Amino acid sequence: MALLTLTDAVFDYGREKILSGATLAVHPATRYALVGPNGAGKTTLLGVLAGDITLQGGQRSISGSVTVSYLRQESVLSLAEDDQTPVRLAVREKAYARELALQAELDDLGRQLEVAAPADQAALMDKQGRLQNAFEHLEGYTLEPRLEASLRGVGLPPSIWDNPLASLSGGERRRAALAATLLGHSDLLLLDEPTNHLDLESCEWLESHLQERRGSAVIISHDRWFLDRVSQRTLHVERGRLTDYGGNYTFYLRSSGERRKQDTAAWQRQQDHIRQTEAFIRKNIEGQKTKQAQARRKQLEKLDRVDRPAAEEKLYRFDLKPVRESGGTALQAEGLSRHHGERTLFRDVDLLVVRGERVGILGPNGCGKTTILRLLAGLEIADTGRVVRGHNVDLGLYDQNLEIVSDHNTVLGEMQAVDPAATLGEQRSYLAAFGFGEEMIDRPVKSLSGGERGRLALLRLIKEGHNTLLLDEPTNHLDIRSRESLEQALAAYPGTLVIVSHDRRFLDRLVDRLVIFPGPREKQTGVRVFLGGYADYVRKRDDERRAAAPATRTSSPAAPPVTRSGAGLSKNERVRRLAWIAEVEDTIATLEDEKETAIAAMSAPDCDNARRLELADRCAVIETELAQAMKRWEEWSAELEGSD
Repeated sequence: MALLTLTDAVFDYGREKILSGATLAVHPATRYALVGPNGAGKTTLLGVLAGDITLQGGQRSISGSVTVSYLRQESVLSLAEDDQTPVRLAVREKAYARELALQAELDDLGRQLEVAAPADQAALMDKQGRLQNAFEHLEGYTLEPRLEASLRGVGLPPSIWDNPLASLSGGERRRAALAATLLGHSDLLLLDEPTNHLDLESCEWLESHLQERRGSAVIISHDRWFLDRVSQRTLHVERGRLTDYGGNYTFYLRSSGERRKQDTAAWQRQQDHIRQTEAFIRKNIEGQKTKQAQARRKQLEKLDRVDRPAAEEKLYRFDLKPVRESGGTALQAEGLSRHHGERTLFRDVDLLVVRGERVGILGPNGCGKTTILRLLAGLEIADTGRVVRGHNVDLGLYDQNLEIVSDHNTVLGEMQAVDPAATLGEQRSYLAAFGFGEEMIDRPVKSLSGGERGRLALLRLIKEGHNTLLLDEPTNHLDIRSRESLEQALAAYPGTLVIVSHDRRFLDRLVDRLVIFPGPREKQTGVRVFLGGYADYVRKRDDERRAAAPATRTSSPAAPPVTRSGAGLSKNERVRRLAWIAEVEDTIATLEDEKETAIAAMSAPDCDNARRLELADRCAVIETELAQAMKRWEEWSAELEGSD
């Protein structure tokens, strides 16, 4: 039975329809990606599913006692700028409203039982038992360890848990709101850009958390790597139509192209039929075949017309052409160190970047990635060490301060200033590719939002003809189409790239070397260099983690190359898969037992903070291993079912 359904849903803002007779069933234990072009109505649809927006036609139905939690793009834990509530307490109260109410009721019952007359004790104890069962069902006895694991998971360290909310940045408040939303026992999560303000480690934690979570979710995100890892189905909304695809984002890309071809062919067949029928009517309406012509006219009037499918959204193509070529060495850093107050961001960093190389920089929030770019650009000075710029290096920096654009210009004026030879039509095309429509080109830069200003700064940098680009989170304010357009341009760019980004697919497609800053829980202090792309790095890192895991724990079989379709499996292949499934089931059981033991240990009164931190870290690793084991179990089981 569906948790929530839309039937013939209609909604619009007086322009193009957001929903036009849309039908949707959100099923239990299913994670949906929600995709579509900017302005298609993704956020509006989430509001409809949440019940915040009332349909203008059709029906929204929710099943029984289904609970829904909604993380909006602007969600923060508190809107009051002077809120002095400690972070930990604020998240606890937001996430555990039901659990805390039950706990208070249980405490009250305990006090009543102490003074109750013998005749009343049986009824009170019966009620206490029912409440305890409900409390246990909500995992009420593990509130604190789960709270701490979620705060760490979203990137909020223990050092700020007792700080007031007013002391947090906007990004930290957003992460606190995410932690609170995830901790609630909602049947359906609605998440609008949940990876905003998360570093890579937190994104991976969120992926594992959602994969393990039993409830359903509908998720909007521009992070394609994240959508591929998390989603099981994909909802596409465009021009009022809502289409459900039975797979993740990559599956949707393949299937939507095929569906568009089929829809276009069906529309074309109908158009050919209409033209032929109209020609027959014109030719025969006054001849011997008048009755036939009249009958066909009536049939044509009753014909259910197929809407013309939307044209395939093409990536905007633009050339990144350096004005001149740099020397063989683009940038060289020697012994760079930088401190922030008493904290050391990094120490003794050496980096050589040669012409044409593509380097990605990874690391948690606050580790110094942006500082490294500003040092390489010459905008800041290192505490120790030096940066040498190579011969003929023409360097362009995209930083998050967006200083490259001028408040005194209009949007169009910025483009004309950097490329005066381009025609007005070319300028408008450039701007449209990055989300600046006709209604925006005469708008003053100073009136733009942060996202709009970021897109304009990136577009200006692209047009300036640099042979070396330093890019700090260049995809932050871009939708999926604009990200893919930028990827395409940078892939063909003959110059040198140094990129800081949390967009893992973007990094994987563009860089061939990674500079990795350690996370706060890692023992090493220096940066590491990895030769290869992001996917190669993840595979090697996961292999190292598995190899370093305690030998006493049962390990699941390495996932062998398998065929997605189970058709044609031989008897021996079926036997092998049955053995793999049995082994991975043992692994899952072992991991679940270990997790329960760790959670129980964290809940013990004598568990100190250091031990609790160690156990929480182990639980996070277990969650990742469980998700991987479950994925293998699902793949092998699906193959066996497909071969029946």
